[in-house]
Amino acid sequence: MHDLSQLRNLNVRQILDLLAIVEQGGVTAAAKTLNVSQPALTRSIQQLEDSLDVELLAREGRGVVPTRFGLSLAEHARTIEAELRHATRNLSDLRTVEAGHLVIGASPIGLATLVGPTLSRLHDEIPGLTVEVRNDPFEIQLDDLDNGEIDIVIGALWGAKTHEHLVEEILFQNSMSVILRSDHRLTRRKNLSFSDLTDETWIIARGSAAIRQLVANEFRFEGSELPVFTIETDSMLCVKSLLIASDFISANPAELFATEIERGVLATLPLRWHSGTRPIGFMLREHGTITPSLAALIDILRDIGREIAEDQIKPRPRRSPVSRPSSRVGQTRRK
Repeated sequence: MHDLSQLRNLNVRQILDLLAIVEQGGVTAAAKTLNVSQPALTRSIQQLEDSLDVELLAREGRGVVPTRFGLSLAEHARTIEAELRHATRNLSDLRTVEAGHLVIGASPIGLATLVGPTLSRLHDEIPGLTVEVRNDPFEIQLDDLDNGEIDIVIGALWGAKTHEHLVEEILFQNSMSVILRSDHRLTRRKNLSFSDLTDETWIIARGSAAIRQLVANEFRFEGSELPVFTIETDSMLCVKSLLIASDFISANPAELFATEIERGVLATLPLRWHSGTRPIGFMLREHGTITPSLAALIDILRDIGREIAEDQIKPRPRRSPVSRPSSRVGQTRRK
């Protein structure tokens, strides 16, 4: 059982002071960041050490380094800082459900399938809500989500298990396709298999080990040599321009190229994939605060994800989700 008297003696400011020292690499830099004097910051840490009866910082040369106790507490301090940030935002949201701010991380497939219709409906429900959408590399988004910088990440769910404090919810399964120029010589061939693509020039998303693995699985299934991924890039615009202007091919969800495919500029190859699907959904911090605006966003995501999943099994063209009013504003829903 926790010693409640010890917990009551803890000072949040002192804990955040320790976090600043650990993140800034020393007392001098932390004091400058916090706009306090070095002696005041040193006293703050000494008082925290007295409260916990452990050494948090140890002298090394002309500076200090965190002890194992200091590093451990700093990790918890990051969670405390994130929760305080969410708490103040939640209080702001509770003043009125017509205001607030959300920070959303999204992968390319999340942007192509979920983010647009979700934000359209969310704006109808909460017109005063401001939203920031980030599309940084996936690992950066997960780190920012874990640290409380982002409220939710929307997109492919592979890789989230590397962050033990994150939870995920699958909304639907997404299929991979081989994309190429519509007048590419391969589009005129029949009965293609992956073994026919070994010597082609491939483009792949940089750092996307999961997509690379899906493609490799198909070649291994057919007993073929793996292709060489000639170009790796983080830019989907670069992928599109190269596919249109050359004989490069790429493995990606067709949804990312929907406009170009509809215009007849790009096409997909009729290949049989044996393991070419991946889960699409969203990720949250396991014990993070669900504000009313975030709860409304999650409800809409679930609705749109359900619509997409139903469209995948119905023999009819997929319809774009349309905005509709809702009466769920202000209801907090926890995972």
